[in-house]
Amino acid sequence: MDIDYLLLLQSLREATGGIFNTFFELVTRLGETSYVMLLIGIVYWCYDKRKGIFLLFALYTNRIINGFIKITACVYRPWIRDARVVPVPEAQAGATGYSFPSGHTANAVSFWGGISVNNGEKYTAPKAVKILLGIVILLIAFSRNYLGVHTPQDVVVALVIGICTLFAVTKLMPVIESKKNTDIITLLAGAAVCVILIIYAAFKSYPVDYAADGTVIVEGSKMAIDSFKTAGSAMGFLTGWFIERRFIKFSTDIGNTERIVRLMFCIFTYMLLDGSSGAAADMLAGMGCAAGIAKAVVRFVCVLYFVAGAPAIAKQFSRFFKK
Repeated sequence: MDIDYLLLLQSLREATGGIFNTFFELVTRLGETSYVMLLIGIVYWCYDKRKGIFLLFALYTNRIINGFIKITACVYRPWIRDARVVPVPEAQAGATGYSFPSGHTANAVSFWGGISVNNGEKYTAPKAVKILLGIVILLIAFSRNYLGVHTPQDVVVALVIGICTLFAVTKLMPVIESKKNTDIITLLAGAAVCVILIIYAAFKSYPVDYAADGTVIVEGSKMAIDSFKTAGSAMGFLTGWFIERRFIKFSTDIGNTERIVRLMFCIFTYMLLDGSSGAAADMLAGMGCAAGIAKAVVRFVCVLYFVAGAPAIAKQFSRFFKK
């Protein structure tokens, strides 16, 4: 049934000459981790730090859960399950790892859903905006089906998990922020979960299927790379959050000129670091580090810089704007 649905959408793409492909490729990017991180960065660095932290907690809690489920269920991508499914090439290139549940959809709920949640931040989304954001989430989810890279159950389960995670984070954030030393407990507990995910991804067994010529169709160790990256990123976030909360304490109550300068600096330096992360991971792998661990280490550094490094440097700019 799920494959039939994807084939129906594929027939629609072919019948319309792919006229909607570009639109849905743009829509699906609104759920990509790299784009979501930059959007969160705009909020976190320049407008509302508290809201940015909330969005990051929602994102990485969701991604950790997603990472565990992906390598437990080990569901192959649609085109691996059925050769009749031919995804849009541009979307297929970015569809790494196992299929279930959809990471893009989970990201969409965390960010676009998180924007609509009023958790005591400065900005409260009007009802019309909340409806619009809900439509954006559904479009992102549907785009994964339309482009042929996820089945309906992949996105539906991701929507459910995302909504539940967002609700849980909304309830937990006030406790984390108000109770003494809960930041230490959160850091230690979160780091333990990340380590468990890395160990689980590294040592669990994965299904092995072979093509007619005897070649391996899917290598589980490669499909699990995303879970390593998720664990490293989440640990980088938690470490950076703790450092910023205890020692840096930057403010987003700044003037528009400083806001623009800070945004340009943070985005440029983070993108420069993020853009070199692939080469850095390859270098670590070349030095004997396991590929998954190398990816985790590099993502740890990138997200640590995102949360603590860039704000610490940007904070020093404030003295120039106060004169």
